[in-house]
Amino acid sequence: MLGDYARAISESLQVSEDMAAVAVLGVVSLSATGNFYIEPKTDWVEPLNLYILITARPSERKTPVLKEVSAPVYEYVKEENQRRRPLYDRYLMQKKILENKVSNLISTASKVSKEKKPAASMFDVFDAQQELSNLEEVTLLKLIVDDITPEAMVKVMKENDEKIAMVTAEGGVFGMLAGRYSTQPNMDIFLKAYAGEPYCSDRMGRTGEALDHPLLSLLLMVQPKVLQDALENRDFRERGLMARFLYSLPPSRVGSRVYDSKPIPKELRTAYNQLIKDLLSIGENREWQQENTLIHLSDEAYQISKEFFNEIEQKMAEDYEEIEDWAGKYHGQTMRIAGLLHVVKYRLGAANVILEGQTMKEAIQIGRYFLECAMAAFRLSGIAEPQEEKDAKYLMKKIDSFYASQNPENDLYSNEGPKIPKIPNMMRLQDLWQACRGKFENREDMQLVLDILIERGFIRIIKKQNKKAGRPPEFIEVNPEYWKSKEMIDFS
Repeated sequence: MLGDYARAISESLQVSEDMAAVAVLGVVSLSATGNFYIEPKTDWVEPLNLYILITARPSERKTPVLKEVSAPVYEYVKEENQRRRPLYDRYLMQKKILENKVSNLISTASKVSKEKKPAASMFDVFDAQQELSNLEEVTLLKLIVDDITPEAMVKVMKENDEKIAMVTAEGGVFGMLAGRYSTQPNMDIFLKAYAGEPYCSDRMGRTGEALDHPLLSLLLMVQPKVLQDALENRDFRERGLMARFLYSLPPSRVGSRVYDSKPIPKELRTAYNQLIKDLLSIGENREWQQENTLIHLSDEAYQISKEFFNEIEQKMAEDYEEIEDWAGKYHGQTMRIAGLLHVVKYRLGAANVILEGQTMKEAIQIGRYFLECAMAAFRLSGIAEPQEEKDAKYLMKKIDSFYASQNPENDLYSNEGPKIPKIPNMMRLQDLWQACRGKFENREDMQLVLDILIERGFIRIIKKQNKKAGRPPEFIEVNPEYWKSKEMIDFS
């Protein structure tokens, strides 16, 4: 259903399917946040909130997309607050009465009568204060904010079961976090509320606020320049803020849009709206909240998750070197997506049904999309290298390692003249292919990378005739200049 709805948004608003689908995922996340958690393995629990950042140029209809996907959230809030309003007004009245009572008792207790006895004892004051403390607080529901300071956000979260979502088509949040409007930049709540870590604000001159398990969901649509500036912000990167985001860089449809687009089918919008309201209403079921909220994996799903983790871990040193901070959260992010897919299927009963292998496969497929987008996003800021550059360096390291292995005395370079390795044997192209087993799917893919090294003058391929019949073997010859400037290599 969600896929059909996203495609319908794409058709109706003439935006990319990527933009619509990722926005839908963001709203599903904020609707399920705090109601369910996923347990990939023992002693590891992930909440289901996501930090999503979608890039789109001006006139890409960012606001209409956000308005469409978040509409059921606002409808739910309106309906819930209509129900709460009488209770809220009564609470405010009772609170005011009790506050006045306490104030009056304190005032009269300090006065002395003719008999030199206070008109009210401190015990009366304490009783009134206790009555005020026992008054059950009633608040109006607020699930989405779009322009708010971190300090105000903490206050709102305090009043809303310690969770909130920011949904906006403006990039001002990064300027705010960078300290554009304050002498004291504060992104702590954004860092803590990603994983539900306890938060306590204690700033001089301000009353501190404490949150036990805050959870924040972010669905941001910004222009590419905003993303670039955020990624290049050293403080954001070093403190791990940008590593917490899932990035989407959807293609633009500007210039190819049509006027007579098909409207979103009523039945699809109705089904989507009901899903979101069902997920939101779970959190209001106090009896349900006492039950187990953990989603567990089937044996198959566990094995798939384990293999996926191992795949990521093996690529951390080389393939994900430039985005190591983001890649460190890649598996956990994917588990959150798996949990969301499971919740969409089973809703209230999600914790009573184990997550199957097929759902995990679907989550990993979505996760790979976000990996590609993350690589592209970090490359936009100049942080991550294109894959072909990384592959070229990988091959050169393999070639270098072969030549080093031919010199057990570590006498690789001559002391005088060109630093040419003293190599008894040259590296065969076949040996390089064997050394790169698992890196490239086929010889053709490796050859494309070799062509880059050849084009830039690092190596050349030579053929040596042999006495035997058949195709002459190919060998790799390294440019002597490589050995002179080995420590200053630039593949760009």
